[in-house]
Amino acid sequence: MDEKKIDNLIEDMLEDTLIYTVLFNRELTNLGEREFIKTFLWLISIEEYDNPSLSGLGKMLNVSKSQMTLKMDKLAQPGFTERIPDEEDRRIIRIVLTPEGRNFIKNSQKTVKDSMIQLLSPLTLEEVEELKKSIATIKNVVFKIQNRKKR
Repeated sequence: MDEKKIDNLIEDMLEDTLIYTVLFNRELTNLGEREFIKTFLWLISIEEYDNPSLSGLGKMLNVSKSQMTLKMDKLAQPGFTERIPDEEDRRIIRIVLTPEGRNFIKNSQKTVKDSMIQLLSPLTLEEVEELKKSIATIKNVVFKIQNRKKR
């Protein structure tokens, strides 16, 4: 397999890191440190959904409020996130990435990329390209469904 082409494909695919880490969460955690991948996934989710509310993020990820509170406490402890009251409705608590959280994501990209390369190594170049196209289609459909629900 052409390593340079695979490397470029993985780079492109990681622009949608959230989708790949959700799809391959179990496989990625088997390759590397479980807590690292989970922390990365949560921080990417917060970044992807642009400072979501605590309950909104829980709904999107299908996680109960009690589990969300526990996870957000875990992410706040090392200083990766903060809980900020919403400016328009102070009953709503938003989850915001701190500079430390953004640095964690930035510094973790290479590790996640290497893990994805290892995970996809049994596939041919054509299969990786097809995976990329298929996930782009799924992403578009999911976004259409989500946007329809918001109306």
